[in-house]
Amino acid sequence: MSNNAKAITDGFRKYPILIISGVISVILLVTIYCRSDLLTTQRGELDKYTAESNGYRSNIVNSAQLREQLDFLIEANKAIKDRALVAGGLAQNLQYFYRLESEIGIKYIDLRPGSKTPVAGQSSIYAPLNYLVIVQGDFTQIITFLKRLEQGAYFCRINTAVASASGSNVTLNLNLDLLGIP
Repeated sequence: MSNNAKAITDGFRKYPILIISGVISVILLVTIYCRSDLLTTQRGELDKYTAESNGYRSNIVNSAQLREQLDFLIEANKAIKDRALVAGGLAQNLQYFYRLESEIGIKYIDLRPGSKTPVAGQSSIYAPLNYLVIVQGDFTQIITFLKRLEQGAYFCRINTAVASASGSNVTLNLNLDLLGIP
């Protein structure tokens, strides 16, 4: 044996725990150094899975009353559909205005469907049905007419309104939309 090998062997016999500990420490340091780049990757995966888990937890908590909420929305949608006109029923839709005329005592100068039409290709459950209305009556009748439109059987949105007075008569020019089902 050479002197170096004999010195190493003698050193190992003299300090076996120290040498084994040193070799293990070097192996551990090399392993830690080589695997340190995996730590950031694994932290990223952990964050991703944690966020996904929190999303699932939130979904579970929020779904506790899902059936009741769905039933409520179905009833609300049914109530809205009950208060909507059918877009194809022009004569029936105009009857709504004629009933208002006979009940309130106003007089229509002009009543016709407007030029607004639903956008082609737009998939919507509801569509605005546009009407141009010119109505004449006294101030009380005009205010009653507007209140009946606002609180009426159908949802109504007034786009423009122009009023003019001549003596005791008021003429009201309206451009309005009623909620309709195409």
